[in-house]
Amino acid sequence: MTESQKARRAETARRNGAKSRGPKTANGKFISSLNAISTAEHLEVFKAEMPECAALLSTDNPHELVDLLQKLIRQFLPQSECELTLVRQACVELFQYQRTVSLETFARQCDLDTLLRRCPEMPSQTRQLQSYKSGLAEKELWRSLQRDKKAHLSAFTTFQKQIRTMRRDFTMIPPEPVCGDPDFAQLNEELPPPEVVAEVLAHADRAKNEPSYKLPLWVAEILANKELMAEIAPDYVFQKSNESADPMPVPEAA
Repeated sequence: MTESQKARRAETARRNGAKSRGPKTANGKFISSLNAISTAEHLEVFKAEMPECAALLSTDNPHELVDLLQKLIRQFLPQSECELTLVRQACVELFQYQRTVSLETFARQCDLDTLLRRCPEMPSQTRQLQSYKSGLAEKELWRSLQRDKKAHLSAFTTFQKQIRTMRRDFTMIPPEPVCGDPDFAQLNEELPPPEVVAEVLAHADRAKNEPSYKLPLWVAEILANKELMAEIAPDYVFQKSNESADPMPVPEAA
């Protein structure tokens, strides 16, 4: 191929390329983003903002998950990023096991509280027996909780074995530095979005203008959180009133 033919072909390729609008799908965009990477000599690696496996729900306390992870890291002392990933996964399974146990305890406590309200003079052992009998009527719930506990505990045990096997068969000499920054990123609690803040302030304004208006409990909790209010509405002042929020639920039995 002559130089003039190469030049014409290159010019044709440029014209055709200018007509293209690029890949449409997410997979195509990802592949296209790797086109300029050949030797990785100039590739800049960014730390992950979140760990590989995150299993936090909105009702979970992220501090409890990170505290549990720190305990497991001190226990297993991961010697590579791969081992740290397995420790994280083991942590997630153990955390979900503990969450299921707490949920099971809460369900049984709800039954006991219901019996206490109905029959305050009933002996404690009788309440426990009646609560157990009422739980038999919800056998699917209890079976599901038991299956979840068994599955999470089994997975946790499996990850422990994988960590030991990896350390035995793929020893890192010297040990590879590991980074736990993504795990601590979970402790950075996000502030409520602007639309939620606007709804909270609208409820608060209504409570100011209508003394009989009862604030939703979630709104009352946000308004009572001084640190949070200083972040989302620093100039807003709301006088706390005993009648501004919905009545608190009946306290659970001790």
